[in-house]
Amino acid sequence: MRGRVQGDPDNYISLLSAAQIETLRHVFEHKNSKEIARLMGVSPHTVDERVRRSLRKLNVSNRIEAARILARNGVFDHVTPYQPLTYQLIDLGASPPADDGDAGRSATRRVLDIGSPFPTASQPSNRHGLMERIIWPILIAFATILAFSALYSILVGLGRVMT
Repeated sequence: MRGRVQGDPDNYISLLSAAQIETLRHVFEHKNSKEIARLMGVSPHTVDERVRRSLRKLNVSNRIEAARILARNGVFDHVTPYQPLTYQLIDLGASPPADDGDAGRSATRRVLDIGSPFPTASQPSNRHGLMERIIWPILIAFATILAFSALYSILVGLGRVMT
C-alpha cells in the first residue's frame, strides 16, 4: 500500500506541525520512540501521540507509511536536520608546570571531580568511566561505615551515662 493520501498530499502535509514533521523525520531515519524522545527532549508518550495525530491527518495506518509520504514529497529536504549538542575540548595552550604543592591539589581536585552518581539537571545520564564506577560504591560504603560507627559510639556513650 503506497500512501493513502488522496488528492494533493501538500494539503494534508500542511496540516502537520513542525514537531510532527520532525518526529516523522526521525521515524524515517529508523529511530524508535525512545530514541526520538531523547533527541527531541520529550517523553516517548509525546512522540507516540505526535505520530498518532500525524497518522490521522495523513490518513495512513502506520508511521513508516507516513514518513515515506513526507520523504517522497520532499518535506524533509526543507527541514533543518537535528544536530545534537556536541562539546568540544578547547586547547588553551600548555598548562604551566606543576610544582610539588600543586600536584597534590591537582590529584585531589581530580578525585573530587568524579561527578554525582545520581541524575541531575546538568548530568541526566550516567557517563561515568570505570574508575568512577569503582570509586562511588567504595565511597558510599565508607560513609555508611562511618555513620554507623558514629551512631554506635553515641548509643554506647548514652548507655554509660544512663547506668
